Amino acid sequence: MRTFVVVAKELSFHRAAERLFLAQPTVSLHIRQLEELVGYPLFERSGKKVKLTAAGERFRIHAHRILEAHDEALSDLARWKMGYDDRLDLLLSPLCAELTLPIVWKEYTTRYPHVEMRIYTTLSPSVGGGIAAGRSHIGLSRLPSSHPHTVSELLHPDPVVLIAPGGAGGAQADYRELLLHHPLLTKNHPEYWDDILYQLHDLRVPMRPMPVSQVHVTKRLIERGVGISFLPMSAVQEEVATGKLAIVPTPDLRLPSAGTYIITPREKNLPQAAQDFLALLKGRIGCWH
Repeated sequence: MRTFVVVAKELSFHRAAERLFLAQPTVSLHIRQLEELVGYPLFERSGKKVKLTAAGERFRIHAHRILEAHDEALSDLARWKMGYDDRLDLLLSPLCAELTLPIVWKEYTTRYPHVEMRIYTTLSPSVGGGIAAGRSHIGLSRLPSSHPHTVSELLHPDPVVLIAPGGAGGAQADYRELLLHHPLLTKNHPEYWDDILYQLHDLRVPMRPMPVSQVHVTKRLIERGVGISFLPMSAVQEEVATGKLAIVPTPDLRLPSAGTYIITPREKNLPQAAQDFLALLKGRIGCWH
């Protein structure tokens, strides 16, 4: 099966043999045995050229799934042999991975050393779909999930503030004046930008929007004087405390709150490891804020 997958990718028995550290006749034998087993020719051969048959194209999808299941079974046995009695898979947006996970990571792994944790990241709009598909036990996102087979719970509200470089004057600065001379770094958070931009347009505040897709990139650009931006307080509190960034008042704007959301399957019980993680996370977030 693994030989078939490599030949299907390389479309060359010779290159597949090199990748698999096998003799080329052995590769040919593996493919012939597999074709006899499934009852269909999987490759068309014309001299040195190889291409998948229609049956081969269709079978390749199943071959990948079979190998994934095989590898996962062996991995599970290896974890069991090493003493791991459970596993916790988390699917996080990049901002949640940067800000929320570290709050409980060390304490959780210390309390539950026999739980194997696996961390995956994706953009906030994709977290709900990943949880619904069973790819992880718990999701943490900056957006609630719209998927009907998931449940979203607000972990904590997160006030949004206007952030400028540390030497920009802070509480004495005029945000309209700053926007005259600095680009407004937008679209770095999935939840609140439409509302803020609508208010700025409605108030006829001059601005030059510059989309930047990641919060951590936005912060570094602001520190270097490239622009200013509206960011969640949790993302900037360390830099504000050290003077690298400054909060600028916006008295005529109604600034929203962002949020961190826990996303779980709607009709599926969480394993104990996931329940323990959520209990610790909710307790620590309450103390942290």
